[in-house]
Amino acid sequence: MDTNIYDGYFNLLNKEDGLYIKLFPSKDNGKNIELDDIVTTLENKNIINFDKDLLMKELNSLEETKEFKISDSIIDTINETMDINVSMDKLSVYIRFYHPVGEGKTLSSEDIARKLKEKNIVFGIEHEKIELIANNKKYNQDILIAKGLKPIEGKDGRIEYLFDTEKKLKPHMNNDGTVDYHKLNLITNVVSGDELARLIPEEEGIIGKNVYGDEIQPPKVKAKKLYFGKNTKVRENTLYAIKDGQVKLDDGKVLVLDYLEIPGNVDNSTGDIEFFGTILVRGNVLTGYTVKAKGDVEVSGVVEGAHIVADGNIVLHRGIQGMDRGIIEAKGNVMAKYIENSKVTAGGCIHSDAILHSEVSCKGNILVDGKKGLISGGTVRSGVEVSAKVIGSHMGTVTTIDVGVDPTYIDEFNELQKDIKQLTKEELKLTQIINLLNKKKRISGNLDEEKKEMLRSATRSKIFVSNKLATSRKRYGEMVDNIDNKNIGKVKVIGNIYPGVRVSIGNVKYYVRKDIKYCVMYQDGADIKVASYN
Repeated sequence: MDTNIYDGYFNLLNKEDGLYIKLFPSKDNGKNIELDDIVTTLENKNIINFDKDLLMKELNSLEETKEFKISDSIIDTINETMDINVSMDKLSVYIRFYHPVGEGKTLSSEDIARKLKEKNIVFGIEHEKIELIANNKKYNQDILIAKGLKPIEGKDGRIEYLFDTEKKLKPHMNNDGTVDYHKLNLITNVVSGDELARLIPEEEGIIGKNVYGDEIQPPKVKAKKLYFGKNTKVRENTLYAIKDGQVKLDDGKVLVLDYLEIPGNVDNSTGDIEFFGTILVRGNVLTGYTVKAKGDVEVSGVVEGAHIVADGNIVLHRGIQGMDRGIIEAKGNVMAKYIENSKVTAGGCIHSDAILHSEVSCKGNILVDGKKGLISGGTVRSGVEVSAKVIGSHMGTVTTIDVGVDPTYIDEFNELQKDIKQLTKEELKLTQIINLLNKKKRISGNLDEEKKEMLRSATRSKIFVSNKLATSRKRYGEMVDNIDNKNIGKVKVIGNIYPGVRVSIGNVKYYVRKDIKYCVMYQDGADIKVASYN
C-alpha cells in the first residue's frame, strides 16, 4: 500500500442529538487533516451552522482519535464516494474516498474497478491493491492506484576520440613537482595501426504507455557518422592511422599529417618537438631545445646549441653554431651551410661549406665545398672519403681526419680497448684474492665460513670475467684484422692542407709537416701516399 495510508482523515456521523465528527490523526510524518477539507465537505452537505474555531482548536491539538459534536443538524444518508485524479503526464492515477454518512453504502473492489474503467483507465492498475483498499478504507487522502510506463530515452550516436582533440600548450609536470617548459605537449604523435576514434552507434529508446493505454514514443535518437581524412581508414566502426605522424581533428574529420611545419622558432613558445614524420622549421632552433623526427628535419634558420635527431635526412640551410652544445644526429644524410663547435653524426653522407672545431662523423663521404670549403679544428671521420678545399689552417690548427673505416666501427673498437683494459685489471685482482685465500687455507688447514664464501664468490666472478675477457679479445683481434685490411679511404684536397693535420686511413697515420696543395691521400700497404689531385 502507498505510504499515504498514514495521512490523517475524518468521518461524519449522524447521532440522535446532531452531527458528530471523528478525527483520525496522521502517523509517521503523514499529511495532517486540513480544515478547508472539513469545511468544504460540510458545506457540500448543506451544513452551515458549525463551530470553525472548535474545529481549528481540535485539529491543532490532535494527537489521538477524537470524536465530538459539531452541529445540531444532521445530514442525509450519503453513500461512500470516490474521486479519480489523473496526473498531467497521464502516468499516475490517484483515488480519494469520502466516508459514507448514515446508512450510506461503501464501494466494493468491483465498484472501484468499474469506476476506473468508466474513466478509460486501463493500464498499470494495481488490482491487488484495489482489493486491499476496499477492505481497509482510508478517507480523505490520495492513494496511488495506477502507474503508466515512462518511455526510456535512447542514446544518440557519438564519436569517442582516443586522442586529445583540444590540444593546449601545457608544460609537463615532473614527478618531483617541478615544471619542464621544454615539454609543452604540442603534438600528438601516432604510428600506423593506432586506434584514433571509435563510433558508438545510437541506441533506440523504449516505448512507454500511459494509464489510458496510449503509447508514448521516446525522443528520437540521432545517428553519428565517423568522418575520416588523410592517412586514416575505418574498419568496424573504428578509425585507424595508416601512417606515422600527427593526429588532428579538422572540421570534424580525423586526419594524420606526416609533415609538420613550425612557422617560427623552436623556443619556449613551442618547447621540444618530437614528431613521427618530417619537420620543417621556418625559423631558428634555439639553444637547449630538441627536435626529433622519424622522417627528415629541415631548418630554414640557424641552429644554436640545440639537439636535432632524424631517422631520415637533416638539412640546415643556415648551418649550426653549436657553442659546444649542438648535436646533430641523422640516420640519413646531413647537409648544412656550415658546422661550428658542434657534434654531427650521419648514417649516410655529410655535405657542408665549412666545418670548424667540431666532431663530425658519417658512414659515407664528407664533402666540404662551396665558397670556403674549409675543415679546421676538431675531428672529421668518414667511412669512405673526405673531400675539401682547405684542411687545417696556416696557424697550425690541430685537425684530425679519419677515413676508410665506419666511425661507428671505430667507436666500438675504442670501447672494446677500454673494456679489455678494465677486465684485465678485474681478472688480476680476483686472481690475487683467490691465491691469498688458498694460501691461508694451506697454512691453517681450513677457512671459516666467511672466508669460504669469499673464495667461492671470487672463483665464480673470475670465471665470468675470464670468459668475457676472452670474448672481447677475440672480437678485438677480428676488428684489428678488419681495420688492417681496409685501404679504400681517401682524403682529397682541392686547395691546401696545412701542418697540424693528422690523417688516418684504416690503421695507418700520417702527420702533415708542411703545406701541401692539390693532393689526394690514400693508403698503400703500411704507408699513406700523397699524390697530385687530378
